[in-house]
Amino acid sequence: MSVTSRTATKRVGEASIGWHNIGSLAAQVSCDSAALAAAAAIAAAANAKVSVIQLLPMPVDASAWALSMDPAISERHEQIRGEAQRQAQDIRHRLASYGVEGDITTLEATFQDPASLAALAARRADLVVTARPSGSIADATYTHALFAGLLLNSGRPVLVVPEGAKITLPIQQAVIAWTDSPEATRAMHDALPLLLNATTVDFVTIDPPASPLESAAEAGEAAALLLRSHGVNVTVHRIRGEGRVPSRLLLDYCRNVKAGLLVAGGYGHPRWREWTVGGTTRELFFETTLPTFFSH
Repeated sequence: MSVTSRTATKRVGEASIGWHNIGSLAAQVSCDSAALAAAAAIAAAANAKVSVIQLLPMPVDASAWALSMDPAISERHEQIRGEAQRQAQDIRHRLASYGVEGDITTLEATFQDPASLAALAARRADLVVTARPSGSIADATYTHALFAGLLLNSGRPVLVVPEGAKITLPIQQAVIAWTDSPEATRAMHDALPLLLNATTVDFVTIDPPASPLESAAEAGEAAALLLRSHGVNVTVHRIRGEGRVPSRLLLDYCRNVKAGLLVAGGYGHPRWREWTVGGTTRELFFETTLPTFFSH
């Protein structure tokens, strides 16, 4: 389906109405700049602002009953605050260079769970962008805990940007991982401001079962039809899993079509199962090589 420039202009306007505040998580890890760059790119396209959530995990005294703080801990707190001030100044310079407005909220997580604090702040944004480091297992594990907290407790969609990746707008090729579930449906709708301007959207479902409303051969057609009614150029692809892990099938598909964005529902199974035996959400977080948009 071809799209005229007049329609494209209208769609940019629709995206602008949809999103006004893009959150960016600064978690004090190497990939923070990737999250900020992606948030700024989306904000510029949507005529929105960027709200940076600067999260500072603060060490605590080993003795919970200490009458006064260990001087070494107190000194470390001041070092962390000084580093945060320098990071905040760098963020302001970067936002100015990107040509977008923004603000910074600094949260010190001392006795609070950092993920809960981040989720609280993210509720003030339309979308929150976080990045996943590529070189550090410890940092990746920490950012996964933050991602899970954001996705489950903020009520906001979360865009994960792997370190070294970037989002290019408008999206040329997007992929939607479809299952007939509340999470996938919410992700599809939450991502509309990005999908409206995409050149091509592939609606991918793996071994879809029949439902009371659709046969297996028609799985995904009704949801795709709804997207088309919004003006999204979408094609349904039903693929056979043949025993392969769904996350790897999806990521291989994205590589083959050179996708610039993957959209997926997050944590359709209970979270304990995702953490103990694994799940598609967890695997996509750790293995994705392209910007991946999640909703729960």
